[in-house]
Amino acid sequence: MNLFRKPVNFYELLLTQCDCMSRGMKALYDFCKTKEDKYADLVIEIEDEGDMKRRIVIDEINNTLITPIERNDIFDLSRQIDEILDYAKTTVDEFRLFKIEPNDDICNMVSILLDITNHISKAIANMEKHKNIAKDEAILVKGLENKVAESCVNALANLFQKDDWREVFKYREIYRHLNTTSDIADVAMDSLLDIINNI
Repeated sequence: MNLFRKPVNFYELLLTQCDCMSRGMKALYDFCKTKEDKYADLVIEIEDEGDMKRRIVIDEINNTLITPIERNDIFDLSRQIDEILDYAKTTVDEFRLFKIEPNDDICNMVSILLDITNHISKAIANMEKHKNIAKDEAILVKGLENKVAESCVNALANLFQKDDWREVFKYREIYRHLNTTSDIADVAMDSLLDIINNI
């Protein structure tokens, strides 16, 4: 470790990951609304960019003697942000693998997930200097997670009315991944709230 290197702003590094996460979810939402492949391709492109941002965070953790918050906390929050973007890519991969298109229920869930990513970005942007705002944003995310769960249950109820069980299984997998994405967001905000309470 270089003791005389310029201090690293880990909050800004996490925000660069958030930028990828939000743009990736926006591209997924645009794909769900338009069904245009260019947006699906964009999700995959942004996910690759997000992976690089994650690698930079890890590299800086390993090369920094003193961090503003616990190393493990930075690592976990970075990983959770990355996982949200990973699941956006997984959703695109499954649409293509299963040869199905987004329906209204999926559009609704992705719309809520897009709101979630925007609130996560605001929470992280404020966690250093405006902790109460960061907490408020984190709590909003946790409320939206419940909204995704409710939407998922309703979507499954609609899905199970169909006779084609192959289609049921395919869509159920995508619903499950979108619901898991909101669960990860919820855990990420738990991590953020723990960090703020310990600063």
